[in-house]
Amino acid sequence: MSRREQPHNLAAERAVIGACLKSDSAFWSIADKLRADQFFVPLHQQIFTVIRDICTEGRLSISLVASRLPAEDEEGRSMMSYLAVLLKDAEDVGSPDDFVPDIADAAARRQLMALSEMIAKAVRSGEKNPMDIASEASTCILDVMHVASPKRPRRIGEVTKSVARDSRAAQEREVLPGFGTGMPSLDEIVGRILPGDLIFLLGSQGDGKSAMAMQVGMHAALSRPVLLIQMEMTAEQVGARELAAASGITVGDIQEGAFNFAERDALKAAEAAMERPDMMLLDDPRYTVRQVRAHAIAMKRTMGLGMIIIDQLDKLKPEGRYKDRFERLAEITADLKVLAKDLQVPVLCLAQRTRGGQRRDDPTPQILDADAQSIERDGDIVLAVWRRESWLHQNKPNKNAGGEAWEKWEHEVGRASGTAQVITLKHRRRKPFEERTLKWVGKLTRFEELD
Repeated sequence: MSRREQPHNLAAERAVIGACLKSDSAFWSIADKLRADQFFVPLHQQIFTVIRDICTEGRLSISLVASRLPAEDEEGRSMMSYLAVLLKDAEDVGSPDDFVPDIADAAARRQLMALSEMIAKAVRSGEKNPMDIASEASTCILDVMHVASPKRPRRIGEVTKSVARDSRAAQEREVLPGFGTGMPSLDEIVGRILPGDLIFLLGSQGDGKSAMAMQVGMHAALSRPVLLIQMEMTAEQVGARELAAASGITVGDIQEGAFNFAERDALKAAEAAMERPDMMLLDDPRYTVRQVRAHAIAMKRTMGLGMIIIDQLDKLKPEGRYKDRFERLAEITADLKVLAKDLQVPVLCLAQRTRGGQRRDDPTPQILDADAQSIERDGDIVLAVWRRESWLHQNKPNKNAGGEAWEKWEHEVGRASGTAQVITLKHRRRKPFEERTLKWVGKLTRFEELD
């Protein structure tokens, strides 16, 4: 298809530019809805850019616009004459706002045509696998959607009115927004998990962060579809853990078939219960945020999507090259925030705690213990799960030395045995640094309320 045959609306472009030449107020009325590159005619792109620059400076005039453009257009016409014609023709066109949708629509159609050609070329070349091609295409489609339907600033009064209306509706229906964690003690410090939330769950190896994420996810999956991106374990390992938690039989006994007849019935009941949650698993260790986005969009369009869980942050692959891992992780956490906001679903991402944080005299988790410092910047909620018992076993004194140190260690292990602390290190809607203690059932990798 030749360039002339591509979608465009010359009349709309001329009307918008002519209206903008009349006054800077006309330009500012559409400045947040239209970009120069959405115009089809290159000269119109140039003129719109010049108008934008001059309006930013605050002294718009047709002579000043002409002075910053070539003296003649491509057909040899005087630029000043061309601008004068546009200005005169716009006298009766009304508001430029009326023509913006036509220009944006044509620009979006051209982008879609270019995208289809890009996909066809990539498929024919065979250099990329289909998943990568689909992932890149889905991101491009989202860009097209933003161009076709630009977002405008909203008055704070309009926003607060909407919030108050939703609040009154929730009160009348007695239905709370979002969803809980399924653990009352945890709900006390976390509150409701809302669409668009980016939640990080911080923990050391063996502290149970994967188990906690799965408990929250399985509870959510009883009322909405949940997508689990599992890069640490296989789907079968995840399944064995969930059967163990539901049946009371250890993972080892399930895998080895070491259970009696009564336990066999419990396993059957657990297997039947696993049919209820809408939990979808992907267990590939090589995902990028873009690939996660592609899967999430596909799931949202086919069966709905209520939550995304990613296990874990440092396993996500970067799209480009970065100087160091901190720069790489900062880019990834920023992309996760965009993912949560764009899809309007909560994203729960697990993050590793650095060893340095566990070597302090007071090893209670802090937000700076996170493997990625950008968690503090991008997270709406940052939680830490911590098992003091696990830390004590890693820092056991010499038993043969005996004495007060050994006795103190044994006493502390006894107090911490079978428990875990959950701490809010950051919360945009609530008071941070709240803490609750849960019961840890190690053989079933499950958290429960304390008796």
